[in-house]
Amino acid sequence: MGTSYIYKRDASRLFIAVRDSGKRYKIYIPKESNPVINSVEQDINFVEQEDFHYIFDWKGKRFHCELVSRDQNKAVIKVNGVEYKYSLESIFSYIRRGMINSDENKIDANNIIAPMPGKIVDIFLSDGDLVNEGEPILTLEAMKMQNEITANCNGVIRKIRVQTGQSVMKDELLVEIQSIDV
Repeated sequence: MGTSYIYKRDASRLFIAVRDSGKRYKIYIPKESNPVINSVEQDINFVEQEDFHYIFDWKGKRFHCELVSRDQNKAVIKVNGVEYKYSLESIFSYIRRGMINSDENKIDANNIIAPMPGKIVDIFLSDGDLVNEGEPILTLEAMKMQNEITANCNGVIRKIRVQTGQSVMKDELLVEIQSIDV
């Protein structure tokens, strides 16, 4: 019997686990049915739970799990005596990381990224404009202070990726610049 997973912003029950080998597991633990791992419902029977020790049956085998340590989003879990290292993410951080690391947001040395989280207050240039090194491109407001973000090279504005009034995160791509040797 399969359960189709529909994301309903119940992020407290959904998370992404990335093993130290780089393998990703998307895990959803609904309150009313079996866990779903990578979109497949698993017939897992939880036998016992005590402090940080868990015992469960899966595919005819019994597994003894122990949470050895946890530091922020890093966890070490011992399964039947073997330790595994995981990085745990909420669905929100997973989606945000995907947006930041997407191909269209590849950052090269000339592009301008947000030095801190804040709000775009003003944009002085447009796509296709020539810009000189040190020339202001936009104003970023952070902690009630306005910071002028300037060009780090002589070049042409390829694409301004933000709008006035938009909130941005630290290291978010703001402006793509094609450098010009002068």
